[in-house]
Amino acid sequence: MQEILDLRNLPSPEPIRPEKISGEIRPDQQTVHKPAAIAIAFIFIFIGLAYLYFGKNVLTAVFFFLVSFVVLIFAFKEKQTVFWEITRHGVAIDTSFFPYQELKSFWIEYQPGFIKEMSLKSKKWYQGYFKIPLREENPLKIREFLLQYLPEERHEDTLVEMISRKLGI
Repeated sequence: MQEILDLRNLPSPEPIRPEKISGEIRPDQQTVHKPAAIAIAFIFIFIGLAYLYFGKNVLTAVFFFLVSFVVLIFAFKEKQTVFWEITRHGVAIDTSFFPYQELKSFWIEYQPGFIKEMSLKSKKWYQGYFKIPLREENPLKIREFLLQYLPEERHEDTLVEMISRKLGI
């Protein structure tokens, strides 16, 4: 008769790590507060008109008009599904791929019921941060996966990021 092997007494092997973690952000998950965006665009238009009338500064006025135009474009742009994927080689967001060599650090902002997003900081000064909202994904698994490749460093939100989060753009 063969001896029964008790698996509980054997040393546990290395945990099986996934090859990749992926997700998507559907258009119905991308909310835009259009009335707030319109109000901000009108404020920029008003500021531009004030510069034009009181300061006689055409260049600054044109800048504020362009900013209001960009806010309106982002607010009324048709939302599309965004696919993202974290692999052992880097992070892909739609058609863009960012290898870990080009990323400086990551941070996962998690406030239950309010914010659950992953932030990736680029080494390139002109790219800044990439923010990926996490919907159904487990932030602890993503954190454990990313710690193998990137250091974890707290990323503070800028004023522009806070405003765009409130507006949903």
